[in-house]
Amino acid sequence: MQKAEKKPKFNFEELRVAATSLNRAIRKKVFQEYFEMFEEFPSYLFDNSSGVDARLSETIKDIEGDPETSKAMHKGLAVLMQRLPSL
Repeated sequence: MQKAEKKPKFNFEELRVAATSLNRAIRKKVFQEYFEMFEEFPSYLFDNSSGVDARLSETIKDIEGDPETSKAMHKGLAVLMQRLPSL
C-alpha cells in the first residue's frame, strides 16, 4: 500500500514574512501559492485601512501582468479589488 503524499503543514509566520517581503518576486510567488491552496489572496496581512498597501498593490499588478496567470486567479484578483479601497 502506497502512502499518500503529505502536504506540508501550513505555517502562518512563514507566510506572513514571505508575503510581506520587500522582494516582489517572493511576494508574487507566495500569493500564487496561497491562492492555489485557499482560492483567495492573503491581503489581510497588509494594513489597507487608509489605502492599499504599496507592496500589495505592486503584487496585484505583477500577478495581473503575468501572461501565465490563470483565469481563476484573475477572477480572484477581481474579487479582491472589490474588497479593497480604490487603487
